[in-house]
Amino acid sequence: MKNSNKPQNPAVGPVLLAAALLMGASGAQASYPDLILTSHPVAYYRLEEAADAVTAVDSTDNHFDGTYVYGQDPLSVTYPQLGQPGIDINSALFKISTPTSFVDLPYQPDMSPTLPDGLHGGPFSVECWAEPTTQPSDYSVPLSNFGAYSTGAYGNASGWNFYQTPGPSSSWNFNLKNGAFLGSGVTIELTKWYYLAATFDGSTAVFYVNGVQVGSQGGIAGYLSNPQYNAQIGAGDNTGFLPFAGGVDEVAFYTNVLSSADIAAHYAEGTNSFRAVATPPVFLQEPASLTNYAGFTVTFSSVVSGTAPLSYQWKRAGDPIPGATNSSYSFQAAYPGDDGATFSLTVTNSIGSANAGPVTLTVLTNLNILGAPFSIARNEGSYAAFRVGVTGAGPISYRWSKNSTPLSGETNATLWLPGVSLADDGATYAVTLTNPFVSTNLTATLNVHPRAATAPSTPYSLLVAADHPVAYWRLDGAADSAAAVDTAGSFDGTFFDTADGGGVFSYQVPTGIPNDSDTALGISSGATVKVPYALELNPDGDWAVETWFSPASLGADGGDYRVILSSEYNLFPNPYHGWYIYQQPNGTIAFVPQPGNQFIIEGPNDPANNNVLVPGKWYHLVVTKDAAAFTVYINGEARGSFPVPGSGFIQNGINGDTTVEGGDFVIGKRTDGAFNPFSGTVDDTAVYNYSLPAAKILAHYLNSPRISIQQSGDKVVLSWAAGALQFSPAVNGTFTNLPAATSPYTYTPDGLQGYFRLLIQP
Repeated sequence: MKNSNKPQNPAVGPVLLAAALLMGASGAQASYPDLILTSHPVAYYRLEEAADAVTAVDSTDNHFDGTYVYGQDPLSVTYPQLGQPGIDINSALFKISTPTSFVDLPYQPDMSPTLPDGLHGGPFSVECWAEPTTQPSDYSVPLSNFGAYSTGAYGNASGWNFYQTPGPSSSWNFNLKNGAFLGSGVTIELTKWYYLAATFDGSTAVFYVNGVQVGSQGGIAGYLSNPQYNAQIGAGDNTGFLPFAGGVDEVAFYTNVLSSADIAAHYAEGTNSFRAVATPPVFLQEPASLTNYAGFTVTFSSVVSGTAPLSYQWKRAGDPIPGATNSSYSFQAAYPGDDGATFSLTVTNSIGSANAGPVTLTVLTNLNILGAPFSIARNEGSYAAFRVGVTGAGPISYRWSKNSTPLSGETNATLWLPGVSLADDGATYAVTLTNPFVSTNLTATLNVHPRAATAPSTPYSLLVAADHPVAYWRLDGAADSAAAVDTAGSFDGTFFDTADGGGVFSYQVPTGIPNDSDTALGISSGATVKVPYALELNPDGDWAVETWFSPASLGADGGDYRVILSSEYNLFPNPYHGWYIYQQPNGTIAFVPQPGNQFIIEGPNDPANNNVLVPGKWYHLVVTKDAAAFTVYINGEARGSFPVPGSGFIQNGINGDTTVEGGDFVIGKRTDGAFNPFSGTVDDTAVYNYSLPAAKILAHYLNSPRISIQQSGDKVVLSWAAGALQFSPAVNGTFTNLPAATSPYTYTPDGLQGYFRLLIQP
């Protein structure tokens, strides 16, 4: 059964406008289906059919009827369930089942408008009502008109779909394939009805939730219409994501673009048209038995429909738990007190009550080693890192040692070793893991190799080196270069060109870095630089990645996104880990951390060129991650950010061992080969194991380290982005390092002249 609560109008303005539009000359109110039909849909599925119906009727004169495809859930309940409360009368309830339950809508050209070229999509609108009943583990699709992944122009699929993002705090998204990926920022409440609508006018896509525009993107040239595949209500088989769990109602397809006033009117009338049915509580999702570690929070949850208000009471061993009166119940598991405890739930309303359970909690005390520290070989002067991936009963403490001698202060999951020396060759590093119940010791070995000759220094390379990158690829080698040399670390890359099934490199191309004589690397036709996975390139804490690039074109001719950098582990069909950065056909940059698939889309601050990339122009690009946010910098300016907490981001790899997990760091293509490769020129790419500060990023973009001086009372404060601060009492005198000086540095004048300068060196 469905919750009869109606969505609330998010704004007064659209509702008043809708009310005016719904009144005819006589003042009579139109019904919801009458209103929809006046907007001239090419197909309109009301899902009014009774239980066991075969045909989903198209209410337009086109009679593009669909077919109900039934399946059963693990309790042998058949879905979709028809005749559920909905707009005017009925709706359909879907759930993950075997086989997948959905409404199959045979392919119709009018439902997938195509331009005269027979490839790119023409204008359209689509709308539906959806009522989620679960927080899914992956993307969940209530409505799709999506073409399968194929070859050629359709290699990256086609069409569009709505979907619910993964929980625990899911939201609505609209994906116009090869054109726009629009999020809503609307956090979903389960068992609430939402009105979803999207329009595309041939260039701009707009996404609406509950009658309000929540996202838009213009300049779209790469969108491909679904060429031949059936649409689906309640699933999206071709997307590779989960079917939908929840109610769907009033699905309409258009070849015209609905106005914002039309959409506001549809939403307003729909909220006033739900069938009110008084029902007792019914469990759509019952509590399940749980297993978790001591010290972790456990949550028993439920989804219940029925006439509001609903009253909840959780019980332990049959006795009511004080204060446990919500749809979910959370607490920190303790051993042995909670091990084997049973819980149940009673839900009551004015009509009746329903019970679920009892279910059981199992509390574990062990440590689960996901990846032990991995033995490594590194170059002299390089960073080296060991990490242990572990879950288990908490709290967990870490204690690192070298050759059995404890290392002071090293009590984190990752041990960072800066500037390893030949004296460290063969050293054994160990970590002792302890929780209140057990303790274990794990070891790994470090081998250190002499460093080969490094590339000649330039002003820019000295500036970068002074900021201590973990890896730094100058990309200035000649055509016969054996590798893309990492001049800071141990992570040389391999060139993959035509001989290796890749594309074409152009070596020693002029750089776009200002005031520098360095050369760059041209990439085309799928050529890539691949760096084998390493823990140091994928820190589990703060980090930054930096590159210079110049696109050969905007990519619209390729009809796909073009990936500049990637460090990703493909766990398909499970969520990916890591991140990638790509150039969009509309001239913006997207950064995507996985597996949440939220991302930043921004262009450079270039009003003269509509704030989009210009082919042949050079750009400085940096992405930083700290505990609070991901931030994208273009040409020294922060152009966009979003919070790390709640993003679901998981680093690429666990402990440095690719047999456990880990994908290559790749310049010029996504690690797994998806999307199109980059075409253009790249230069000076670096990875850092800290979040590069904004001042340093600007200094790199300008290639100009500077000292700023400000007076503070009788003192002066000096700030700088890179290098060592030096002092001399005379401008032509001998400058000496101030070893304790870090930015910002406060200096008290002594009445005599003093001069400061920066020393930039590796």
